[in-house]
Amino acid sequence: MREIAIASIFVRNLLEGAELQGVNYDQILLCNGISKLALFDETQNRESRIPLESFAAVALEIMRVLDDEFLGLADKKQPLGSFNMMCRSCISARTIKRSIQRAANFWNLFDNTYQHQVLTSSGKVYYQLIPQQQKQSLNNYVAEAMLSSIHRFHCWLAGQFIPLKSVSLSYAEPEYSSEYSRLFYGAPMIYDQEVCQIELETRHSNLDIVQTSDTLDAYLAGTNLSLLYQPKHYRVISDQVRQWLEKNIKQGNYQATLKQAAAHFQISQQVLHRRLQTEATSFKEIKMQTRRDISINLLFSEKHKIEEIATMVGFSEPSAFIRAFKGWTGSTPLNYRQKNR
Repeated sequence: MREIAIASIFVRNLLEGAELQGVNYDQILLCNGISKLALFDETQNRESRIPLESFAAVALEIMRVLDDEFLGLADKKQPLGSFNMMCRSCISARTIKRSIQRAANFWNLFDNTYQHQVLTSSGKVYYQLIPQQQKQSLNNYVAEAMLSSIHRFHCWLAGQFIPLKSVSLSYAEPEYSSEYSRLFYGAPMIYDQEVCQIELETRHSNLDIVQTSDTLDAYLAGTNLSLLYQPKHYRVISDQVRQWLEKNIKQGNYQATLKQAAAHFQISQQVLHRRLQTEATSFKEIKMQTRRDISINLLFSEKHKIEEIATMVGFSEPSAFIRAFKGWTGSTPLNYRQKNR
């Protein structure tokens, strides 16, 4: 699943800390195929998207330049390697519940922006980020990234998907809130709460940890940033469908259907439809997103003409592709490519 494209608002959010500290990040963006002019163009439709790989590369470079895993967004610098050491402190915890508590204890050692707290009540476990007095982050990115990475890391530890009952955020619903569906796998979102938190059932917190120190080394060889948008070692059904669609589209099967997908996963159409509904999505929506993101990645690469890209994502006529792309992003493919040069 290398063809994911994410909302450009996340790139703008992660750059705020670098900008405040006077870092000239123009070259970092350009080296990763992102135009600063397009990124901050107020006339650009809010649906503008950036390839995930470009986003992750920019974030890692900003971390390196600032020597800060929190990208200059938190109250103080977070030493490089913190996420790595958090993972290593959790691997021997035996159960997910113990690991979640260890994660909170680890982050509290740094006294950075939030107090991490784990509460258990009425069959539910809550991982909370409580703002510290006189300390705050520049924007919401740190809280969103922290909660998402805690969730995904523990899914990996358990070797299975752990559904979230809800995600609470301490701020008003942003314009890009639809992006949270992928970030938190369709969990119900609650805004304007006292603290930011994720909620899961106690029965899931009692799961055993199935990973080992050896598998952790391989896990940490990747970038934890990619965990914010795609799991690397497990798949929820929407991700499995997405991966299957990417493969089919690249092989020329542009008319892949729900029926074919259900047959591939050896379940009925009704069951697949219901499982996708529980993740707040549908086969039609995933197919649209897959074609959109493949198109955006191809436009960024500049290796193909627009007419070729239209064919590669299943449009018989370039005009149909142009209409569809404008509906996806608010911009024509040509304008999109020119703005991101």
